Amino acid sequence: MKKNLLISMLIAASAFLLCSCTIAFTNTGTQAENKTEPVIAEGLPGFEAEGSTDLPGNFFLSFVYSRNLIMLDGRGNIVWSKHEEQPSEGALTGLWDFKKHDIDGKTFYSYHDNTGAYDDYGLQGFAPGERVIMDENFNEINRITFEESEVVEKGHPLDGHDFLMISPDHYIMSGYIKETVKNIPDHDSASVVGSYLQEVKDGNVVWDFHSTDYPELYGYTVTDASETADDFANEETDVPDYVHFNSMRLDGDGNLVCSFRHINSILCLDRSKNEDQILWRLSGAGDEFGLSEMQKTSGQHYATVDGSRITVFDNNNKNGATRISTYAIDPAEKKLEFFKTYMPGGKFSRACGDVQHIKDELYMIGWGMTVNDNNCMSVFDFSTGDELFTVKLENPKNCTYRCVYYE
Repeated sequence: MKKNLLISMLIAASAFLLCSCTIAFTNTGTQAENKTEPVIAEGLPGFEAEGSTDLPGNFFLSFVYSRNLIMLDGRGNIVWSKHEEQPSEGALTGLWDFKKHDIDGKTFYSYHDNTGAYDDYGLQGFAPGERVIMDENFNEINRITFEESEVVEKGHPLDGHDFLMISPDHYIMSGYIKETVKNIPDHDSASVVGSYLQEVKDGNVVWDFHSTDYPELYGYTVTDASETADDFANEETDVPDYVHFNSMRLDGDGNLVCSFRHINSILCLDRSKNEDQILWRLSGAGDEFGLSEMQKTSGQHYATVDGSRITVFDNNNKNGATRISTYAIDPAEKKLEFFKTYMPGGKFSRACGDVQHIKDELYMIGWGMTVNDNNCMSVFDFSTGDELFTVKLENPKNCTYRCVYYE
């Protein structure tokens, strides 16, 4: 299907090459991905799939405010799904960040369970809960929360934005921590919500990152996506979410490349250090790669890494026009080598969302909290301008957190 597609390709100087379906079946929760009989849960949100792809893998959909997980094949057919009712009347908890993990020949799945049992500080965008690990047949085998450290007690909830599994006993988790700090310039003390990342191996904390250890980050906070993000005087809130972590990926050197939405920046963190962990900053007020204002992100929600290439789902809150941007960088020289951006015409996602570069100019996009239509995910071939595959929600308010592709 052909869509009117505005493709904006910005290449800096010669040195820069840079269904409406209503489903009602019983969920057994035991059907493996590679079996022919689908698992279609009763109570799933209605959706419509348009178009198709010949991609061999599956699309994994998770939802912000409803307890649903859906796995679709490349033609929009349900392969596996899960639905749960809300834990209490009026609750809007979700199952976030549905993933597949292939490790040493074995397959695992996981998702974040925003259980509703933990304090969310009254903070929008924070869904405290537990990481659920499932085996290859979707049977729950573990629930994970933080281990004890100097920052958190054992059992402190995770925030749900992202999770990396290196092995079944080795993983990296993310959380939000409400704390009082005394290292903000011009403020004697302030209550803030900081980002905390923790790496655990065999039950022991082997590395962590605590954003409030880096006071320079306070000066990078912007209000593109949250009006109170920089309220360090606590005049309107006692939980200014000043960095807002939302994604992480390992690069080829084992460093952690993370997206922080409220500083409009991608940070690379050194996992071999306990201090001076920030190796470089891409975009935002602290940018070290000489990006122009047009090349910088605004309220981005997702960044992936492929060699020197970083692909970002840039919500672009400042301008109200979501785009997909690719950066090729030389980290050692702090140099931008290539930049390219695609802007599917008329699309704006105010929060959530994601992107994956599949091959050539083929991209899978999860639209998150889109405000223009009810599309929750698309597959685009930007070389032709074709939108090959789209999933539309019957109720656009039941927005997806993330839609990702795994082979």
